Amino acid sequence: MSSVLTIRGGVPLTGRVSVRGAKNLVPKAMVAALLGNEPSVLRNVPEIKDVEVVTSLLQLHGVTVEKDPVNGDLTLDPKAAKTAPSTAIDAHAGDSRIPILLCGPLIHAIGEAFIPDLGGCKIGDRPIDYHLDVLRQFGAVVEKRPGGIHISAPKGLQGAKISLPYPSVGATEQVLLSATRAEGITELSGAATEPEVIDLIAVLQKMGAIISVQTDRTIRIEGVRDLGGYNHRALSDRNESASWASAALVTRGDIFVEGASQRDMMTFLNTYRKVGGGMDIGEDGIRFYHKGGKLNPLVLETDVHPGFMTDWQQPLVVALTQAEGVSIVHETVYENRFGFTDALIRMGASIQVHRECLGSVPCRFGQRNFLHSAVISGPTQLKGTDIDVPDLRGGFSHLIAALAATGTSRVTGIDIINRGYERFTEKLAGLGADFDITTTK
Repeated sequence: MSSVLTIRGGVPLTGRVSVRGAKNLVPKAMVAALLGNEPSVLRNVPEIKDVEVVTSLLQLHGVTVEKDPVNGDLTLDPKAAKTAPSTAIDAHAGDSRIPILLCGPLIHAIGEAFIPDLGGCKIGDRPIDYHLDVLRQFGAVVEKRPGGIHISAPKGLQGAKISLPYPSVGATEQVLLSATRAEGITELSGAATEPEVIDLIAVLQKMGAIISVQTDRTIRIEGVRDLGGYNHRALSDRNESASWASAALVTRGDIFVEGASQRDMMTFLNTYRKVGGGMDIGEDGIRFYHKGGKLNPLVLETDVHPGFMTDWQQPLVVALTQAEGVSIVHETVYENRFGFTDALIRMGASIQVHRECLGSVPCRFGQRNFLHSAVISGPTQLKGTDIDVPDLRGGFSHLIAALAATGTSRVTGIDIINRGYERFTEKLAGLGADFDITTTK
């Protein structure tokens, strides 16, 4: 069964939405609970697909998971952790890429891990080789088996000196989750330092880990024998907050995002202001609105933190189709992220994608024949069309394009959006969007 959204565009989104814990932190913090010998409590947890997947995987491995959906609290007790049947794990093949992060904690807890074939968004190369190489450096034995990968460590995981060729968030998290209980000291250079990574470090420190972050992207972890539980409130989802901010701009609306955090969004807020968006920053959230005048074109490059996040790029590109003049966006994180522009072009947007690096600094995709730069000319009137959602952020971007367009759009594949946007159709309805949902086989 799949859901189809029929959107009648041209209605400004106005009102209030609430954003809870970050999709890029919460599932990883849930996995971290496996490392402890006491229950953990994770607060501010959103109801999204990735949380459901990790909850199911933890329960298969004997972890007791109790949730309070009203308060967004999860209690996770790993005391009865056990090996799960591979057939049961296989049922989650293709659902998410989060299961690869279970490897280190499962090896510490039960001596082995089996990881199904991984899913996730089709936006570029996210090789699990980074993860497997990291685990091998800790002394793990990696075996490819039907339906997935079996990983064990007959002598236990050992501290290692690891250097990442690119500051991958997932690989950094793999090191953190594997090294905290490994024997000896682990030094990771070239680490990612996104706010969600730092929040995961805060979770592990509450459990008893010894982790220091240096200014040159080096993280040092002193392994400890045992960890306890944690009580932690997840940081707010800055990606969802930025998505609603772009939705306000695209639809000429006015949205207050409860839970939006200025501290973690400063690079986005600077760009939003340059484009011509309005904002009022409060203690409990941020109001984003279209000020009524023209939007400004700009030149933008995505980058790892503290640069402009790749997840912010796609919704903002939709807003740039309405700016007066030519904008240039250079994507340096995921090489195939501009695939979503095909639908925007069918809707009337003027977008050209290029293989060359159109930014100030050449990136790693420049000589690899990837369409990773975009030139957007505006403003253009968007018109409703049929759209199939390609990925999480691209899908949300298509939704807000359809909401701004004249006429009717039919959007299929919207279940992907549930991976990272909590109750997004309820929020759209609360903001005044005009749409219907139907279910098809």
